Formats: sequence, structure tokens, C-alpha cells
Amino acid sequence: MTGELADLPLVGIRDALAAGEVSATEVVDAALERADRFAGSNLFVTPLADRAREAAVAADRALAAGAPPGPLHGVPVTVKDNIDMAGLTTTAGSPVLADRVAVADAPAVARSEAAGAIVLGKTNLHELAFGSTSINPFHGTVPNPWCPDRIAGGSSGGSAAAVALGVGYASLGTDAAGSVRMPASCCGLVGLKPTHGLVPLRGVAPTSMEHIDHVGVLARTVADARAVLEVLAGPDPDDPHSSSRRAAPAAARADLRGVRIGVPADWFWSDLDPRVEEAARDALDLAAGAGARLVPVPMGVGHLVPLLRVAMFAEAYVFHQPTLDAHPERYSPELRHRLLAGRYVLAQDYIRALRARRLVVEAMRAALSEADVLAMPTLPVLPPLLADCEPGSPAVAPLPRNTAVVNQSGHPAISLPMGRAAGVPMGLQLVGRDHDDLGLLAVAEVVERLVGFSPAPP
Repeated sequence: MTGELADLPLVGIRDALAAGEVSATEVVDAALERADRFAGSNLFVTPLADRAREAAVAADRALAAGAPPGPLHGVPVTVKDNIDMAGLTTTAGSPVLADRVAVADAPAVARSEAAGAIVLGKTNLHELAFGSTSINPFHGTVPNPWCPDRIAGGSSGGSAAAVALGVGYASLGTDAAGSVRMPASCCGLVGLKPTHGLVPLRGVAPTSMEHIDHVGVLARTVADARAVLEVLAGPDPDDPHSSSRRAAPAAARADLRGVRIGVPADWFWSDLDPRVEEAARDALDLAAGAGARLVPVPMGVGHLVPLLRVAMFAEAYVFHQPTLDAHPERYSPELRHRLLAGRYVLAQDYIRALRARRLVVEAMRAALSEADVLAMPTLPVLPPLLADCEPGSPAVAPLPRNTAVVNQSGHPAISLPMGRAAGVPMGLQLVGRDHDDLGLLAVAEVVERLVGFSPAPP
């Protein structure tokens, strides 16, 4: 019975909990049993088993006393360890922040717990959320749940692996260059990056530039991601990056009639692994069969993308400079060298990077004026083998190619499983218009249904 509980989708377990068909204690115990079984996967920086059990008992008592259940009543979730939880350290997977004790919950955590969610622990991630493999020299490597000799993706690798393995039904992650969508693609999950500012950023340890950071959701289905987003989204008057604009309403779809799916003519569809391209083309064929119209759209951003990294590393260096000077040993050699390179960015190059970003935003908006959503593979390649991911390895370089651009523009994006090759999942990325997150999810849910991928690793 516990195995069945751990494998249910979030909306299924939520409804069963609200109806009193199963107790929060049973559901949390099932999730913690999975956590014990996969303890060797380095899922957690800070496990919170006792705290979760206490919260489950309290949730059961409240329901028995007649309290109305919240939208996530009794649902076990996890939280990436660069998001604040009051009284706990927010290490971002690094000794650099090991003494940083949060004084308050991040709004994303506070809203989740107010809705009834129960946090099982704070998940492992790539060092300081600054990478795409979740090979962490301080907290251990997170292996891919489908194929343990390959990466789980990053930087939210512990969050993705936990959800894929049944350790919680969703996870709060962060996404600065694809850090929710890349591990979702690697682990056969749905990974949602909302419109920038729709979910408050307050209480998140910054990666580099604040306009690229997002709090996102890792879940097993589109419906699960929507359920969590509905709890997280909303203005925060204390967050200067929060948007006062809410997501536009959107009805569920039976098919894709009338939907224009834009297929960018360059960058996103070039230099793909043939297996990835074949799976993505097959998914688009299914969408066309359900009534969508595939529309080639120009983008012309390939010459701009290399410039964008310049500003990111300059700002990351400024953030880390005091600790880099005082305690360089707290950084892995690879990350230390990457951050120190930001010291040498010229002001004129920084300005060029900001101008390049404006052009990328304009190109994305222009493309979405001709289409309702854009589609491309989430990753251009299969998840690399762990053995091939030594520092500076060329195997890692292509990973954020198709995701990082969307962080610069701030548009909502979702990664959906589109099949497997060599034993590992592959993801299809859909990008929507600003604040049309619910419309994007409605399209994604139809595509999810057409593809028919099972999110449970063998």
C-alpha cells in the first residue's frame, strides 16, 4: 500500500487526503520510506523526517476536528536548499553559505505550508546552483533515477530525483538558466518555470542576476504543477521583483484546435542529438494531429546568446567577492575559477550584454506574436554520463542551450517528457507569453496526454 501511495500523482493524493480516504501520517510515512530506500542517492542536504511526521499528525488532527483542508492538505513536498525555511540553514549546497540560518520562510515556502503541504527536507543541488549536473563535491552526486550512471540534471537535481523516486509529490526548485527544466527533462518529470515575478523570489539565495532567477515547480504531471503554481503565485509587496499582474485565466483543452505552435528556425533546433530531434518532431506531429498548426518562426538570437553570460558572471563575482577573498577554499576549484573570471569583465562588455538581452526579449516577443506557444527540445542532447562530466567537460556545455535564453526573457516555460532513448528520458520545452502561464499549462496538458509518458522510473 505504501508503494501505491508514493507513486500516485499529487492531485490524486491531495483529493484522497481531503476526502479522508487516507491519512497524512500514512502518506508521509510512505514518502519517508522511499527516502530511506534511496538514501544513497544524496537527495537531501537537510532531511526533516521528524518535523514532517509531527506536521502530519497535526494535519490529521485538524481534519478530524472539522477544519477545512487547504489545497495541499497533508501533501509531502521537498524544497531546494537555496530557498529559505525559517530556523534552518540555506546552504545552496556549499560551505560558503553553511552558516546562513534563515530568519523567515521564503514566500514560496510559507504559501506552500499555509496550503497544507508538509516539507520532507531540503534537497541537494549543484554547488551554489551554478551548474547543470548536480555533481556536488560537498554533498555528493545526485544520480539519474532512470539510469544511475548518468546525470540527474541541475541545478535542482535533488528536487527532480526525489519526485521521480516517490520522495514527495512535488518540489520547489529554482531556475536561472534551466535549473528546473533541465533536471525535469533528465528525470522524466514536468518542470515549470513561471513568468518572472509571478512567484516571489524573496528568500532565494541569488545565483547571479536577479532578473533571471525564478522559483519553479518539479512534479509528475502538468495538473500537479498547476496545483502547486496556484498556491505559489501572487504579488508580494516586499519583493521588488514581484509582479502585481496575475496569470490570465485559461480553460482546459480537449484538443489543440486553433493553437499555433511556433517552431523557431534557428538556435533551438540546431546541433541536436538525432534521437532528441526525432522524439521532438514526433511530439509535434502528435500535436498537429490534435489540431495544432505548426508555424516556423524566425528568432535570430544565436549571435547574441554568448554575450549574455558576460553580465551573469560579472554580477555573480560581485555577490561572492567578499567570500572569495576571505575563504577561497570554500568553493570548488572549478567554480572558484569561473567566478573569478567575472572580475575581468569590462564595463563596455557588461553594457553590450545588457543590450543583447534586450534584443533577445524583443525576439522572443516577436516570435510569440506569430504563435501561441513556442516548442523545442528542452536539452539538445541526452543526459551525459557522469564519467564524462569532469570539470570543463564539453559534454556539459550544451545542456542549458535551449533553456537559458528563456530566463533572460522571463517568459513562462515548461518541460514535458517526450520519450526515452538509451534508457533515459528526454524533454520537450514549450514557451508561452508573459503571464499566460495557465494557457501554456492547458496546451501542455494536451501534449502530455498525446505523448502518454509514464513518470515512474523502472
